[in-house]
Amino acid sequence: MPLPTRGEIARIYDEIATDYDRLRRRPWPEVLEFADSLSSRTLIADLGCGSGRHAKVLVEGGHDVVGLDASPRLLSIARRKLPRAAFVLGDLCALPFRDAAFPALIAVAAIHHLPSESERVTAMREIARVLRPTGRALITAWSLDDSDIGTEHDAHSAGLGPGDVWVPWRAGGKEVLRFYHLFAEGELPRLAGAAGLHVGKYFRSTDNYVAVVGRRG
Repeated sequence: MPLPTRGEIARIYDEIATDYDRLRRRPWPEVLEFADSLSSRTLIADLGCGSGRHAKVLVEGGHDVVGLDASPRLLSIARRKLPRAAFVLGDLCALPFRDAAFPALIAVAAIHHLPSESERVTAMREIARVLRPTGRALITAWSLDDSDIGTEHDAHSAGLGPGDVWVPWRAGGKEVLRFYHLFAEGELPRLAGAAGLHVGKYFRSTDNYVAVVGRRG
């Protein structure tokens, strides 16, 4: 299968939105830890917010949240669940926010869906642009070393570049393929550096790489 466009990836998530919301409600502990490190009532951008699982715990923690996603159906679910948060339809590669708008930002399990390295670097540059000079961002990406990626996924991914895979989503009686770029060790901080971000913390957590970054200088 060829690489998808960003619009095609968003349409895949529209197709699975209801089941995705039902099965993806538990917040990541890394998000809870990051939120606890922030001052009260921090304005946080939740990029790739999906149906709002992390926006929910951030709002409940007393923070102000602006969620962004490319899937209209996921955003519709998030808006129904969280009327106290703001949700915006948008593109990771062209964020609809002013420069230095946010003192904090999360992009959890989002950047690994972008189909090319140039798009992933562009998204990182957009994160740097909208982050305040003293702000911090939590960014995660699925690891290439994930033991769950096996021959079943390889069969769907013939002809793609290193780390690029199609992963089946099975729920609601159907199978839908989702695109991932799996990150190699060191790839996430390298992209952050290319975008003008400095890495304050970087570690492996289960099957993901996690980076906490800020603007350089």
